[in-house]
Amino acid sequence: MSSPPRPALLIAAHGTASAPGLATTRAITAAVASRLPDVTVSLCFLDVATPSLASALEMIDGPVVVVPLVLSSGYHVRTDFPAVVAGRADVRVTPHLGPAPALADVLAARLREAASGRQAASTAMVAIGSSREEARVEVAAMAALLGERVGRPVQVVPLLGDVRGALSDMPRPVEVASYLLAEGTFSGSLDEAVEGLGWAAAPIGADPAVADLVVARFQSHP
Repeated sequence: MSSPPRPALLIAAHGTASAPGLATTRAITAAVASRLPDVTVSLCFLDVATPSLASALEMIDGPVVVVPLVLSSGYHVRTDFPAVVAGRADVRVTPHLGPAPALADVLAARLREAASGRQAASTAMVAIGSSREEARVEVAAMAALLGERVGRPVQVVPLLGDVRGALSDMPRPVEVASYLLAEGTFSGSLDEAVEGLGWAAAPIGADPAVADLVVARFQSHP
């Protein structure tokens, strides 16, 4: 009896109009593909960029594992994914990436890079806000993991709120971790919000830890 075909891996990123942001997601996909040489690995997007998740699935025959390249639970994870894959018994969607200790390690490394030897008085972590309690709990858990690595409490600041106002109330200088996967509109506005208050670290980016997480999600849903 022949063994069933190995599923293809479809990485589903949020999507951005930012060229550096797109380059980051493509670099992550390439890193994943290099770790899984016997698997068909491709990239799709939930918004803005193409191909869409629905279009990408139409182009793949056979079983597929979709790994959301998303940090927290939210509308896309809880609504978009189930709607798109409905009726496809051969498609499985894995959990998204965060919170995870490996991501906390990367955030801490980005803070050290941004500090360049300077000492911060407080630490914040900016993240995309959500109306979903589950997403807020996940972001709080990520901040707690980061706090263990920097040795102080980490205040969560929603990117869609008054970021500068929230940072102004914290002891200065403030070091700000960017709980974002890639560059884009949000990371650009953060630099302006932090000016004169401290410094902001770069997003997580195409760190090897991200590719490792994607591979782990795929291998846990063979």
